[in-house]
Amino acid sequence: MSHRWPTVRHLFLISIAAGIVLADVAQAVIPLPGRTLRAIAEVNRVSSRTKAIQLEMKVRIGEEPPIADAELVSHPSGLARLEIRGFDGRIDRYLLSGEGLSGTMNGRFLARPRPMLPPLFLLQPGSEATMRTALEAFDVRTGSIGLAPCGESDCFVIGDPRLEAPLVAPAAQDARLEDLGLDVDGSNSDLRRPGENSELIGRDMNQDFVDGRLPRFWVDTDELQVQRIDRSDGVFVIFGPVASFEKIKVPSWYEIYDPEEAFPMRFEIQRAVHVNAPPKAFDRSWLIPPGLGPDGE
Repeated sequence: MSHRWPTVRHLFLISIAAGIVLADVAQAVIPLPGRTLRAIAEVNRVSSRTKAIQLEMKVRIGEEPPIADAELVSHPSGLARLEIRGFDGRIDRYLLSGEGLSGTMNGRFLARPRPMLPPLFLLQPGSEATMRTALEAFDVRTGSIGLAPCGESDCFVIGDPRLEAPLVAPAAQDARLEDLGLDVDGSNSDLRRPGENSELIGRDMNQDFVDGRLPRFWVDTDELQVQRIDRSDGVFVIFGPVASFEKIKVPSWYEIYDPEEAFPMRFEIQRAVHVNAPPKAFDRSWLIPPGLGPDGE
């Protein structure tokens, strides 16, 4: 099998044909993590997300009517800012930078900002290297890829060794590949046998699984579009179907689930555009709206 990369879908159509279904997970063949990261980065590129993006959104809590307008700017480097303008006049601002998450409400700094600014920069890397760097900056274990159901489809899950398929004997695996008409003379190295290179081998993972939570990145097995992002503190984000805004393809909505809140916060994307977002656009001073600082009215 050639190592040339023909199309994003090609590898994964082969993978699905090779038995990637949860009902037969013991016989599954999973693409190597590096190949998967490269394919996801290609999806980001063709979705025109590898530049700074501005999203204009409506905000609602659970199934309630919208309560605010929001504007989010996300840069592939990991910088991001979010402004939420409540219909009652309240203004919340959140900033994600090298110093972590900061936030203000009506110009006053929050001691413990709510997780309102998800790492959308994980949807923006355009190469395997930058995809790996972005995920690892979010503490995702990029050497691990598994499978799990996600809604009505299945997802590749990056970052959780517990979801990797169990190890199958090489002879049985090679017989499985022969049945599918795939080479077994070593040229099938683009596909990973479950358990191969697993981060579980030779390691005691107990200390890593605090309350069973790990940072994880989920993409569907069909289109490799993001479906879910998990944080180690129990907060997770669910993403809706992809929508097109001219050349840019982004999820039509996303919901933030916080274990400390009764209902998810839903952001419905109305518009997406590329913007010029230099580093100064993410300066900490931006958190204070004009006239709303400690010395404002």
